[in-house]
Amino acid sequence: MKTEHSTQPWFTFYASAALFACVLSMLLVATDRAPKTNHPDMAVPILMYHHVGDWGAANADWAPYVVKPQEFQRQLDWLLAHQFHTITFQELLAYQSSNVRPPAHSVILSFDDGWAEDVDIAKKFLTPRGMRGVFFVYTGAVAEQDNGSGYVSWNQVRQLEAAGHEVQSHTVSHAPLNTLAPSRLEFEMINSRDTMQAHVGHSVEVLAYPFGRHDERVIQATRDAGYKLGIAADDEIVSVEPRSEWGKFQVRRFKVAYGDGIDVFAARMAEHAQK
Repeated sequence: MKTEHSTQPWFTFYASAALFACVLSMLLVATDRAPKTNHPDMAVPILMYHHVGDWGAANADWAPYVVKPQEFQRQLDWLLAHQFHTITFQELLAYQSSNVRPPAHSVILSFDDGWAEDVDIAKKFLTPRGMRGVFFVYTGAVAEQDNGSGYVSWNQVRQLEAAGHEVQSHTVSHAPLNTLAPSRLEFEMINSRDTMQAHVGHSVEVLAYPFGRHDERVIQATRDAGYKLGIAADDEIVSVEPRSEWGKFQVRRFKVAYGDGIDVFAARMAEHAQK
């Protein structure tokens, strides 16, 4: 009897430990299989471009927003060499609605303002590499046909879409939204979306804030207008109290600039991967 009483606690301990290990193992497997959707961007790096050209050095005001063609090519080739593939915001939203994480090494290439050169960027750099871009256009600058204004026409917008690229909203006039009266803010949101939808034939559910500027009022207006994502920048002016339900309206990008060599680009991509 003494032996039985002395060994019973040890038996109970080992049985409990085995049960705990089994339960923990089941939880770990379940966690590993569960979709990982903690972040609004679901771990997809979003790159922000404005211009691709050789003229950045000649214009100090615009230089931060111009990427040299040779550097742009090197950046795209770096992405391909590291097995990245492009997705669009529509695809990102589809993954989110299904609560499924996007494939590994997904990346979004975004281009702001709707410059006429976007068509050449797509044809010369993106399409030959099997890559797609998302172009944020402000509708007030867009004419029906090409008119030499420096901005895309609706005809060119449809060409971009037909080639597999995506066009989303950058408002009507590119005004800083956090400075607008409520009625004007609502107009910028809704008119740009409705106008664009009439021309591209699909839902426009993503808005890029001009200059990246947004605050609580802008976020609420973005939600009220029916957008599902609000896209910011990495150097925007923000005045927002953190709220988890607003995460999808503060999606960050990182700006690729004139002086960014391939080493800087690779470092920024590595920085994102560690988040």
